Formats: sequence, structure tokens, C-alpha cells
Amino acid sequence: VAYLKLLKLAYASIKAGDPQAMVISAGLSPTGTWDEHTRPDDWYLETMYVLMAGKSGQYFDVVGAHGAGYKSPPERDPAEVAANPDLGGHRSLCFRRVEDLRAIMVKYGDAGKQIALLEFGWTSDSRPNSPYNWHAVSEEVKADYFVRAYKYAREHWSPWIGLMSLIYIADPDWTPDDEQNWWAISDPGYPEFKPRPAYLALKAMPK
Repeated sequence: VAYLKLLKLAYASIKAGDPQAMVISAGLSPTGTWDEHTRPDDWYLETMYVLMAGKSGQYFDVVGAHGAGYKSPPERDPAEVAANPDLGGHRSLCFRRVEDLRAIMVKYGDAGKQIALLEFGWTSDSRPNSPYNWHAVSEEVKADYFVRAYKYAREHWSPWIGLMSLIYIADPDWTPDDEQNWWAISDPGYPEFKPRPAYLALKAMPK
């Protein structure tokens, strides 16, 4: 409720300043958990629609989402992930989770809007004590998955998929102690730019 109040005011103010501006709702992060800190992304989006009561046009132009791939290739069905504890055991723990969010949009009559993946990717976090270690992939696999993710989205999600912003180009000051470093497609450092396999694969892929 508090977020929708903020979003509605922000939307009106932005449109007053620039009617052509595109307002994207805050990126929904897949967690698969329900506790004092988090709610499932699909529950959050559906609750937003219930509270908006058919007036989503007063709040946003595009739905923002996140699309971490976790331990799965981009094509893997969320139902398969949910059925396999080794893959995370929850529908949210794969790239195609965004399809569940799309289904909610359609259910509430918002099929005409797009989804923007404000961040998505795979981690290569090899640190034994990292909470991300269980779903780490190699840099080579990460490269393959990124290319396949864009290909899958083009073939299966058009025209409702919009911006797909991968994570990350590394900050020069990141170190192996920064979890962001392991999601990146380049190595930290300055002034020399050091691409990882994913950067090179994305550069070479058909556009």
C-alpha cells in the first residue's frame, strides 16, 4: 500500500514534467520466501493489481522485474525447477520466472504493457561461505547462458518483453569480497578494460 502511494505520486509528477517519459515500476526480486523482510515477487505484483483495481495506467507504463537464472539454463521450465530441490525447489529460482509475472499482468487486463528486466544474470561466485555459491556457474557457462537468454526472449517473449539489462560491467574498485564482482561480465580494474567470456560472447552474438 505504501509503495503504491509513492508510485502514483511519482508517476503523476514525472508525467507532468514529461508526458513522454516511461515510468517503470520497481524491479521485483524473486526470493521464494515469506518472512519479516521479504514477500514473493508474484504475490507482491498480484497484490498491486488488486489494490490498483484496473487503474495501472495511473501508476506505471512498464512492469519492472529481475531475472536471475540461479542454477538453470535460461530455457528451463519453472515447473522443473520447483520439482527439483537441487535446482532450488521453487518456481522463482530461474530465468523464466518472468513468465509467471506476465501471466498476472494478463489476468488483470494489462497484457498491452511490457516487462522490463532491470537486472538479470548468473553468478560465478566460488567463495565457499557465500550464499550464492550453491548456484554458481563457470564464466564460460555464464557466457553461453547470456547469449541463450537473449535468444530465448526474442523467440518466446516478443512483443511483451522490453528492456533486458544484464548485470554487470564491473566497477573498477570491486574486489573478490564484493558479491557483485561475481555477477559481472568484466573484471574490475583501471585503466585497462578486462572483458570476461560473457562480454566477448555478447559482443559477437547476432543483434
